[in-house]
Amino acid sequence: MLWKSRRDEAHMANTKKQMKPSSLARQAEDEIEALIRAALTPDVSLGAKLKFVHEGAGVVFIDGTKKPNVVHRRDEPADCTVHIDPVLNLAIFQQRADRTEAFRQGRIRIVGDVHVVGLLRPIMLRQSNATEDGFRE
Repeated sequence: MLWKSRRDEAHMANTKKQMKPSSLARQAEDEIEALIRAALTPDVSLGAKLKFVHEGAGVVFIDGTKKPNVVHRRDEPADCTVHIDPVLNLAIFQQRADRTEAFRQGRIRIVGDVHVVGLLRPIMLRQSNATEDGFRE
């Protein structure tokens, strides 16, 4: 059969999209990793393993059981795993999106010890010179 239906072409296009992450997702992951590395200074310990799974893109892993913390992109078992779109994750870290609202909308799924994610918030706020309510000082 020499012709392809539109459905076949759409399926092939979707499969290609799922196979490799978009450049936007890759850029977001790079920025997320840089922000986390900057926030987790040697004097700060997360005390647990936290993994951000960016569906269709990759993983950002924080091993906070080591001092200093180790941040990498390898997929390893974690105490807490957060499933989230990388662009949304970056927007939350940059305080351009509300994490609570995103969670309520089902755009964030947390598996494991939810307390671990809460440990990262004050560290990230301190890095961005923001107060607990999210406003810059």
